[in-house]
Amino acid sequence: MKILKAFFVLTALLLIMGGAGAQDTVRKCTKNDIKITLLSLGSGSTRITYERAFTPIYSAELTVGAIGWGWDWVHHLKSQGVLVKAAFKWRVIPQKNSPSWLGGFYLKPELIATFFKYQDKAKLLDEQAEMLRTRQYALLGECGYQLVLRWFLFDAYAGMGLGFGTGNQYNYYHGFMHMPQSTPLAFTAGFRIGVAF
Repeated sequence: MKILKAFFVLTALLLIMGGAGAQDTVRKCTKNDIKITLLSLGSGSTRITYERAFTPIYSAELTVGAIGWGWDWVHHLKSQGVLVKAAFKWRVIPQKNSPSWLGGFYLKPELIATFFKYQDKAKLLDEQAEMLRTRQYALLGECGYQLVLRWFLFDAYAGMGLGFGTGNQYNYYHGFMHMPQSTPLAFTAGFRIGVAF
């Protein structure tokens, strides 16, 4: 009887140890990421994106931005406000040999809404100058490539579409620009780095 108990205990221990070893060799499939848009920091805003993959092909991402959190080296307009971006992504060519559902070449439609106030450059020294207001929207078709290396993620993208709203003097909306300025044609491009988990 003691030999039978010892056999069961030994078998159970081997199964537990073997299962733990097998789990170590299988890499976790990452389906989420958090990214920051680096170029936005130099244009006066901070944008953070959360992405969730539902399948190896489809995912959705939401970007929230604080306009005024950053260094506006380009325009110096003392902007303040918010932006929101929402997109649905199709990975048309997934990243090869990746344990992540997030990597690869993708296409996405993206909806952008920005609401902010800014100061006229000609009146920057005038403390009493009234802040001008912008409310702008865009629907863009974008393509890009997202590279996932274990936990590190690099995402580069570009796209075009239509934008509309109140406009502003400097044709910059913290997510897109009109090109040419007098038309509704909108353009975006940039890159993000982040963490996949």
